Amino acid sequence: MKVEKNKDALKITNQFRAKNAMVYDLKADGNRLTVRVFPRERATDSGEWRVEARTSDAQEEAVVAEWGATRAEALGSVAKAWATKAPEFGLPMFDWEAVALVLTSVRAL
Repeated sequence: MKVEKNKDALKITNQFRAKNAMVYDLKADGNRLTVRVFPRERATDSGEWRVEARTSDAQEEAVVAEWGATRAEALGSVAKAWATKAPEFGLPMFDWEAVALVLTSVRAL
């Protein structure tokens, strides 16, 4: 019996290092999500880790960025901010728990 994979399930399509960040491109239900994870660079930064999320690299695209003591905490803050900003900016909804799980699976969190 052949088991069909869910083509719309959240998955990482690409990951790479860009300057001082790790970048993870994800896709779910036809929607793209790029997550960048940055370590603290300056003493004045608001936390140990910054996570940015966006749907594309276009200049006009909305970026949701938050700081946290851990990468997971910063991602959790991004998830909350994304949900708040989604209606205003027309952002697609993502299962942020699934995002955290898939990022944990590649040791991003």
